[in-house]
Amino acid sequence: MTAHTRIDHCRRPKAQAGFSMLQILVVLGVVSVVSAVAFFGIAAAKQRIRLTNSSRLLASYVEKARVDSVKRHPMSGAEMAGIQVLDKTRYRVKMDFDGDGVVETRIITLDSGVEFATDPIALAFDWRGRLVDLPDTDIKISIAMQWGDDESDQRVVDVTRSGDVTIDSDVYLDDVPNVNVNDDGLTDIDGGSTINGNNNPHPSPTPSPEASPSATPDASPSPGASPSPTPSQSPSPDASPTPSPSASPSVSPGASPTPTPAPTPCTVQVTTSPSPFSFSKQGSGTVSFTVNPSGSVTFSSGPNNLQVTKGSGNNFAVNSLNNTRGNFTLVFTTPCGSQNVGVTITN
Repeated sequence: MTAHTRIDHCRRPKAQAGFSMLQILVVLGVVSVVSAVAFFGIAAAKQRIRLTNSSRLLASYVEKARVDSVKRHPMSGAEMAGIQVLDKTRYRVKMDFDGDGVVETRIITLDSGVEFATDPIALAFDWRGRLVDLPDTDIKISIAMQWGDDESDQRVVDVTRSGDVTIDSDVYLDDVPNVNVNDDGLTDIDGGSTINGNNNPHPSPTPSPEASPSATPDASPSPGASPSPTPSQSPSPDASPTPSPSASPSVSPGASPTPTPAPTPCTVQVTTSPSPFSFSKQGSGTVSFTVNPSGSVTFSSGPNNLQVTKGSGNNFAVNSLNNTRGNFTLVFTTPCGSQNVGVTITN
């Protein structure tokens, strides 16, 4: 072997290791899957952030409008601050923005992709910070918004009658809950009756006739002869007033007023299914009334998102018509007076 041949043999390159085509395809597939999951996760998070920002901005403007009305003390509707939902993506804010005492308006647009899920509505606050023009049957206003047509994820801004503003949370409603009183001997209230803070109390029977020992002599003592200016004359000593001052009211000590028999108390027993009365949006439940003495119960009023249908007897079916959530009040007319029934709509 020559020297030239030995040099070429030493310079021959070694075989280099690398990746096969299958390994490259597997890596590319994993990277694609991870990228797709990350993309959709970021998109969903972006939607939730925009939805949350829009709901918080609306709640802040509602609170600012309420504070502005309390601050300026308006006495007419034109001067009251508030908001008005115009369409699916816009609402108007009416308040004193620059603090000069003059009310201005601004149009606010929701974040891109966010829409209102409720019908257009207007809210106004009086000088005490309370909602005005609110129906007696409504104890709060709920404004819901969602991402496009997706009803699975909503943000709800609740405004109570007293002006409290919350987002996606249970609120204290300006109402007194029903209290069922049991006949346990510890109270003068009849067992089985229902006391409601919104009902007018039934008057208690008053005993008749009323005893009034106020008999008094209606004639003042007067001598039979009028005294003359002559000093020598004086009233006869045997003259006595009529009637005699010793007369006393002729009320027999044993006499006592006889009250009329007390009427049978009117009671209403309310039964709900489920109990407590709470079901999901688009769901339903039932309300039943037991009246003593017997009588018919009718439905008076309730929020627009609930449908009340009367069945047999005093049984009513309650159906949720849309995706509005919160606490609502149904008003029924019974022989014992108006009766309120609270219902909670959840997810």
